[in-house]
Amino acid sequence: MNKGNNKKIIIICIVCALLGGALIGGVGAMIYSDLSRTESDKKGQTADSSKGTGESTEADQLKDGEVYDFDKAGFMKLGEYKGLEAEVQPEQDDVYSGMIAEAEEELEDDDGIVKDGELVNIDFAASLDGKALEDASGEDVYVRIGKGEYIDDFEKGIIGIKKGEEKTVDCTFPKDYDDEELAGKKVQFLIKVNSRFSDKTAQQLSEGKYKTIDEYYEYEKQLQLKDNQENKGDLVWDSLKEETEITSVSEVMLTRSTEDVTNMYKNFAELSGTTVEDLLESFGMGEDGISEIAQDTVADYMIAKTIAAREGITLDDTYYMQTLRELLGYEEGDEEKSLEELEKEYKKDQGSRPKDDVLVERVREYVGEQSKEM
Repeated sequence: MNKGNNKKIIIICIVCALLGGALIGGVGAMIYSDLSRTESDKKGQTADSSKGTGESTEADQLKDGEVYDFDKAGFMKLGEYKGLEAEVQPEQDDVYSGMIAEAEEELEDDDGIVKDGELVNIDFAASLDGKALEDASGEDVYVRIGKGEYIDDFEKGIIGIKKGEEKTVDCTFPKDYDDEELAGKKVQFLIKVNSRFSDKTAQQLSEGKYKTIDEYYEYEKQLQLKDNQENKGDLVWDSLKEETEITSVSEVMLTRSTEDVTNMYKNFAELSGTTVEDLLESFGMGEDGISEIAQDTVADYMIAKTIAAREGITLDDTYYMQTLRELLGYEEGDEEKSLEELEKEYKKDQGSRPKDDVLVERVREYVGEQSKEM
């Protein structure tokens, strides 16, 4: 079954929401400086995003998948893309998340009570003398009961709560606690258990191969380590972008990217039965969200095309076709389609430049291949 529309759009929306928020906050992957400037602007004309120059540049005429050195042309200063450090070791919360996600997908709902030693995902709201403490509250937090990562009263208070239920727990913080506002104080926590993972869960998921949470944790950790090693390009791409300064972009590229992102969000909004505005809001983005994502997409194109030009990276038909199938959500055993059919489907639902998108994937892989595992 082709799951491409939902799969691709959801992934891009989530990722772009995070990137968009970072860019708006000024700590994003790029330094954008007057994004509407064209090559003729850089030769002395004053940039004006509302007018443009009316002159076509070489960058405006690039074909889909065509490589081009934007650094040499003066559009940007490309960061070092070889020898980047790839943090392949999975974070603890990522392993916990993977464990619980698999349990929820594969097993029947377990609404039993939490026991000592179990792994739980919780939401909690703190209050002191009836006053809410937002800094001491949290959502979607993983806690391994008994590990001592939280104060004793808090961890013990989770024991006995049934999945899906809430409980108010009184917790006395140690007098030497590093937060003076909480040190020695009795704080109330309203705790809700969203998910739980027990030794029984580990046994069920592994069909008896792993008998404890700790054993299953090591199994999941190794799976994620292998995945990170195979996808190092994804891990280091942001580092490359942080070291890259983009000073100007092709107006044609930016306009086209904005149209593609707008169309994608419209498709996703229709599938979700909502509006584009509400969709953006749900991802924490304002009305400029699409523009922010379009800028970031163009940055990916510019970096990928530049590295491809320098390193002689090209797309053969086999790689191009296989990657298109993956981006569209096709899996092994799904119906076969011609390259022309795949391109048509991609352009209809996901973007007008399939070769550019696949080139980004290929260059991202190349950068990962040149990285150092940490």
